[in-house]
Amino acid sequence: MAQTITLYKIFVASPSDLSDERSLLEEVIDELNISTFNNSDIKVELIKWETHANPDIGEYPQNVINKDIGNNYDIFIGILWSKFGSATPNYKSGTEEEFYNAYKRYRESHSVKIMFYFKQEPIPIDLIDPESIKSIRKFKSELGEKGLLYWDYNTTEEFQKLLRIQLARKIQELNQVSKDKPVLIEKVEVVPELEDELGIIDYIENGTEYFDDIEDIILRMTDSIEWIGKRFNERTEEINKHTILNPQMGTKTKKRLINAAAEDMQSFNSRLKVEVPLFSEKYQKGIDCFSNALKLGAELKADEIEDIENTIEAIMFFISSISSSRQTCIEFRDSMNEFPRMTKELNHAKRISSSILTSLIDEFETAINLAEALQTEFEEYKKKY
Repeated sequence: MAQTITLYKIFVASPSDLSDERSLLEEVIDELNISTFNNSDIKVELIKWETHANPDIGEYPQNVINKDIGNNYDIFIGILWSKFGSATPNYKSGTEEEFYNAYKRYRESHSVKIMFYFKQEPIPIDLIDPESIKSIRKFKSELGEKGLLYWDYNTTEEFQKLLRIQLARKIQELNQVSKDKPVLIEKVEVVPELEDELGIIDYIENGTEYFDDIEDIILRMTDSIEWIGKRFNERTEEINKHTILNPQMGTKTKKRLINAAAEDMQSFNSRLKVEVPLFSEKYQKGIDCFSNALKLGAELKADEIEDIENTIEAIMFFISSISSSRQTCIEFRDSMNEFPRMTKELNHAKRISSSILTSLIDEFETAINLAEALQTEFEEYKKKY
């Protein structure tokens, strides 16, 4: 039995250094088809040269891909990191040529959505190509001049979460304005709705609770940073006091006092080792809940818009709180790293602290990036009402 559906095609353009992201994009699209759009008339298909271009002869290799892919897609997703790609007769890379093909369509008819991502993860030394980096920076600047809002990300996991937030929303936007693309496919079995299946309000409520839990975690981490800062000041004063009272204070006494500071730092490290995984778990679950709420956003009624407004406020507060904590961690880490290398014990404790704080700072940055993406999508959704 056939079923009439609305098929949306997504074309991904990137050089070969982003194979993981291309695979993750395929996973996210499968996930959208199986879960988010399973009970709707929407289906999403990924278009990429590996599966939709055939061996052939053309004016140049990219020309063959262009002919096979054509303009038969609704969303263009571009990704760049360490490579800009191989030059074509008219452009510095195939990815750039594919972007400008999509951009031309957008300028002429607004018939395509364009999403572009730049990976910010450090590039391994053996992959660094100065010319590629220069070309990517120039291209990135050109996108901004064209009014395109691109998005930076740090890890493949963050990219996957961003896609879950932003791609589902883009497809829902397309579906609101375009109802004239029916095609026939074989009808697939529909998973029956479960009584305990979560709805929009459930997801928003759960996401808010996770963000509330994060506030408690941040308070505990802030208290720990204040505690270790205070202890360091006390240890410094103690060393200075002994030096004044006993100018001939021996090395062993100094070492004992310094190692006491190292023990304080190890205690601080133990506290953070507990809190950092908790923070990571809670913010990811919170982000996932709000992402799921966005996926179901089309079901929200106009008189329930207050829930969206409250969600935006919660996300904004989350971003503000995390940004402040991130800056505190950076300042403390930098200050700690400037402390002289006095003893083996202190150096070891400092190195562990610096590593934990750097990981936490990176987690904060990822959380802020994802939360800002959520805020943007919720604000766009709110504009409809």
